[in-house]
Amino acid sequence: MTDLLPKAEWLASLPQVVAVGSMLVTDDEGLVLLVKANYGACAWQFPGGMLDPGEYPTACAERELTEETGLTCQTAGLLAVTWNAPAADTGGRSVARFLFDGGQVSAGTPVRLQNDELSEARWVTPHSALTLLDSNRGAWLQAALKARQGAPVQVLAR
Repeated sequence: MTDLLPKAEWLASLPQVVAVGSMLVTDDEGLVLLVKANYGACAWQFPGGMLDPGEYPTACAERELTEETGLTCQTAGLLAVTWNAPAADTGGRSVARFLFDGGQVSAGTPVRLQNDELSEARWVTPHSALTLLDSNRGAWLQAALKARQGAPVQVLAR
């Protein structure tokens, strides 16, 4: 029989997870909003970012969408999740990314970029989005679009 760790040690031994809230927003013509980051290897992505301490994932997705694009949309449900195993570039932490449904906006809705983090925003067809996104985000988009049509929410691991 093993000795139980004191609670503080046990808590410190648990895996740490970075959580990200992102938003899928389309216009009424079916175009997908993508933003291009000024940092990291994955330039094209969905508006979103890391949760602040104590922040709920939907609140993060809504906050990040507004900060990055000037758009204000409320989440209409969870569409897809990605789970990344611990990696050196995340400090040995796992990453859980939640993609929420931000609904539709009118075609031609202007986007105001957060210039210190983003260099560009585009409204693109889902097919074009798949050519801009890395393969992991492309799979995330495909799962999200299926969920919008009633398929179960998927957890994609990489």
